[in-house]
Amino acid sequence: MRIHEEVRKMPLSPIRAWTQRLHDLGPRAELTLGEPAQSTDPRIGEAAAAALRQGLTHYPPAAGLKSLRELLAEREKAQRGWRFRPEQILITDGAQEALAVCCLGLLNPGDEVLVTDPGYPGTLSALALASATPVFFPLDAQGQPEFAAMERAVSVKTRAILVASPNNPTGQILSAATWTQLAALAEKHDLALIVDAAYEQLSWKPLNFKALRPYRHRVIFIGSFSKTYAMTGWRLGWISAPRRWGEALLKTHQALVSGVAGFVQQAACTALMLPVDPWRQTVAEQSGHSWQRLNEIGLTCPQPEGGFYCFPSIVSTGLTSEQFALKLAEQAGVAVLPGTLFGQRGAGHVRLSVCTDRQTLDWALDQIKKWIKADG
Repeated sequence: MRIHEEVRKMPLSPIRAWTQRLHDLGPRAELTLGEPAQSTDPRIGEAAAAALRQGLTHYPPAAGLKSLRELLAEREKAQRGWRFRPEQILITDGAQEALAVCCLGLLNPGDEVLVTDPGYPGTLSALALASATPVFFPLDAQGQPEFAAMERAVSVKTRAILVASPNNPTGQILSAATWTQLAALAEKHDLALIVDAAYEQLSWKPLNFKALRPYRHRVIFIGSFSKTYAMTGWRLGWISAPRRWGEALLKTHQALVSGVAGFVQQAACTALMLPVDPWRQTVAEQSGHSWQRLNEIGLTCPQPEGGFYCFPSIVSTGLTSEQFALKLAEQAGVAVLPGTLFGQRGAGHVRLSVCTDRQTLDWALDQIKKWIKADG
């Protein structure tokens, strides 16, 4: 028996593979995974424990608990600028499953989807499962799409545009004008506009999503509890989508996981009541500090506006992204990811995840400076 051809060609997560490869070199500072250093707030854990004690261990509603969907519908309205009904919210097993649900539920084999370069590599796995084809379009130095290239990339097979803001790996945010142009392009060619908003609550610049209001009939948002609430291990996300696509997304979700554990969803209701500002402020400060230090070292870096990554150019070192990452881990004890994991435009860059504790971050930046100076 042969396995699925797309699965056969699909690599294991390149982020996980490189993280393990670098970990095996024994670095002291690992700035690879996009995972907050702190554990989940104890109040969220207690809410899950209370739900378990109350017997919330049976099959949950496939689309999610009513209480959580109502809270998220209100949150979406506040963030987006237009009304969402609870039935437009689908609770998923993390944002990665949400990506897979969108791709499997809305795309047919051979369909094409416009995706950014650089961008999150997990998107490509979801597209591969659907036997869909990614068509890459570049981002300029400000992190905005090059629309002439996008127009050329559209074909009769194009079915969707998939973008993230803030971008992973650059941390840059799409402008209001960009959203309007993206939505107009989607309208012109009758495309879905799928927005990966996993880092939106960790943004300190305006996200400009309200510019999409006139086009809300074709916009899907993907959200996550992982980064905002340090819940990466809980595997909890959601989709908010126009009602015309709701049944297809729900059927796909049911086929994949049936539903998300009820006690996890109950804990998420508590998470939504907790303040985000302190963590956002920490992320903003550490991102800004890292951006400044990297530029002082001579590694030119676009200024992050959200999320917790820096994406400096390492072209001045004369090394490839892979060589830089391996040598830095071996010789300086600092693990960072090669930019090529995030697309062809990532060549000559590396990604640093700066959501570790400040002491480790400062030590890592000092080591990079010393290593660059010694190697130069």
